[in-house]
Amino acid sequence: MRLAVKRCSVLSQEKTRKTKDREAPRVVIDFDLLRKLSARNFRDLGGHPTRENRRVRRSMIYRSSHLAQVPDEHPLHDLGLRTLVTLQSRVEVRHLGPPDDSVLKAVRWEHIPMGDIWFEQKGEPLFSREPGKEHLFLVMTLITDWARFFKLLAEPDVYPLLFHCSAGRDRTGVGAAMLLDLLGVDRDRIVEDFLESNLVFTKALLKPEQLVPVFEAIDDAGGIRAFMRDVIGVDEAHLDGIRARLLED
Repeated sequence: MRLAVKRCSVLSQEKTRKTKDREAPRVVIDFDLLRKLSARNFRDLGGHPTRENRRVRRSMIYRSSHLAQVPDEHPLHDLGLRTLVTLQSRVEVRHLGPPDDSVLKAVRWEHIPMGDIWFEQKGEPLFSREPGKEHLFLVMTLITDWARFFKLLAEPDVYPLLFHCSAGRDRTGVGAAMLLDLLGVDRDRIVEDFLESNLVFTKALLKPEQLVPVFEAIDDAGGIRAFMRDVIGVDEAHLDGIRARLLED
């Protein structure tokens, strides 16, 4: 995610130049582009083999871009979803619209508004100034939201479940990366899933190295279970519940 590229990227940052003083970056989101890509960047996270010779269950957990409009022919209508998790900020939902009624009428909708802080004017820098660490920023500054998300995934009756942000590539991408790591999927495969978003968003392409700082933070914490427990705040029982529900026997 190149936060500094305006027009080409879905989410970018721009600095005002009205004064000589350094000011906090202002978030710019290309809503016009996103409106055209509703219900795109969609895929099943199931089917991946794991390091324990198991496999992630198919038809259980899906990822997507926003769902403000869902075509009648979209496969989403045939999934039998029980739960829809929206990771967009309130501002994004207001501009793009909530999930389509054709989806909402049949599911439990959980809105975890990741990114509200981006639109608040508090005079503090919002994004990491270190190039390449934007996705780590999306993890470390939204810890409470991620804890809520993963605790939800541990509930027994939420599947099949779909989670999404606006583009379905950055917040959704790091969420999928942490989940697949917890399930024991090889990191090369995790990166492949991350980069699949480039088939939809062909400008400001995601790169493999953008997940490196995330993986380094996980490893520095002692591995994914320690990271989820000690950094994100998800206890062992919840982690075991996620694995039990999403891994084949």
